[in-house]
Amino acid sequence: MKKNALVVAALLLALFNSACGRKGPLLEPVPRVPQAVSDFRVVQQGESLIFTWTEPASYLDGTPLGESSAEIRVMKLKDEGISGKKALDSFMKYSRPLAGLNLGKLDVGTNRAVLRLDMGKVAGKNYLFGLRTKGKKGGWSEISNLVSIRLEILPLPPSGLRAQVEERQISLSWEPPEIGLDGRPLTEKVFYNLYREEAGGFRLLNDQPLARTRFEDLNFSFGLTYRYLVRSVVARGGEYRESADSEILEVTAADVFPPATPAEVRILSGADGVTISWLPNRENDLAGYRVYRAREVASGEEAAVLLTPENLAVPVFLDGSVEKNTSYVYSICAVDKFGNESLPARVKVKT
Repeated sequence: MKKNALVVAALLLALFNSACGRKGPLLEPVPRVPQAVSDFRVVQQGESLIFTWTEPASYLDGTPLGESSAEIRVMKLKDEGISGKKALDSFMKYSRPLAGLNLGKLDVGTNRAVLRLDMGKVAGKNYLFGLRTKGKKGGWSEISNLVSIRLEILPLPPSGLRAQVEERQISLSWEPPEIGLDGRPLTEKVFYNLYREEAGGFRLLNDQPLARTRFEDLNFSFGLTYRYLVRSVVARGGEYRESADSEILEVTAADVFPPATPAEVRILSGADGVTISWLPNRENDLAGYRVYRAREVASGEEAAVLLTPENLAVPVFLDGSVEKNTSYVYSICAVDKFGNESLPARVKVKT
């Protein structure tokens, strides 16, 4: 009887397990690692390497990543020709964390890192860089795209950046560098890139590297303040390399340029008074016109009086407050939105 009870219990247990167990094949859990970075970039500027990338948004299973840390890895190359699977295999085997090597001072931030190079140790050498990220939980991501770069002795940045605000442009100029980072005189052609600060950072203004040490910024507005910097550029290995930044120049575009003097002024004295007309000015920032009147007397002219406390919007004015048998001198001035007043157009009339 006891034996039969044990058999029944075993059958019931098997039935329970078959009803409550997982159906289908067992699935391996998705690794708790971030998605790999695919836009890793490395650029040399002067004696610094600038690393940039986009942080992954999630783990491989789609879970939001949140806060993460990044590790830049590096491998020294014997030549510049390594690429593809060979490069990846070698990198996975021989690369080391950049922070642990004595190549310079490394500062890592979000989506960006800067390595201030020890040029005496690295100049003329080739390196291969990659990056991986890690969330608060789990392991490291796969290695990003790999970037190889030969570290060069580059020119010093330009000096003496200056600007002249003109009516239709901001003219910028600078002094060329004479030596490189190693203190030796430059023997190659140096070009230049000019940048202006805008939302999100400095934006390159020139389409191609500049061969001359000046640039005219035509796209500006009066009343605003702009910040500029310039870098030296040299052609190395079929690509352009930039120096470090020059000093930043801050320029306030103040409008001190008056409109043109109103042209072809005509005056007519009639029963209603004195009517004056002229051709309209064409300035984009024109605010209107002012009319002044002075009485002519034997000793010359009396002090001029402003007849238009508010600027005229149209190029015509009727002065109905004149006296008969009196000589007047009228001055018509154009004025812009910044209060700059043109030289006067003067006309005389006797009522």
